[in-house]
Amino acid sequence: MKINVIDILKSPNASLHDDGLMIYEEVKKQFKSAEPNDIEIDFSAIKRCSTLFLNASFGKLLAEYGEETVRKYIHPIGYNQILTFMDKYNDMWDNVINRDNYQAYREEAFA
Repeated sequence: MKINVIDILKSPNASLHDDGLMIYEEVKKQFKSAEPNDIEIDFSAIKRCSTLFLNASFGKLLAEYGEETVRKYIHPIGYNQILTFMDKYNDMWDNVINRDNYQAYREEAFA
């Protein structure tokens, strides 16, 4: 299955938390079946993507379904025109997987 981000957001910018939640909800619908299929999340028409968006979409999926399931079934595609996409995506992934360390850093920074 392919989810076109532009079709859901109706904008070439994937930047808001609420934008990410819309993608999260769309992907979550696919996991209601007993055996999920591969899901491609297509960013082809997207010009900008924020970390906030990635945290609310992929980060929330990671937290809910786990690293193994997300790696197996959920695949971003068509993001080559977003210059920093993979850097932001990898940062988001690292923050979720290492959330205890990330939270400690945040608490220290805001102390």
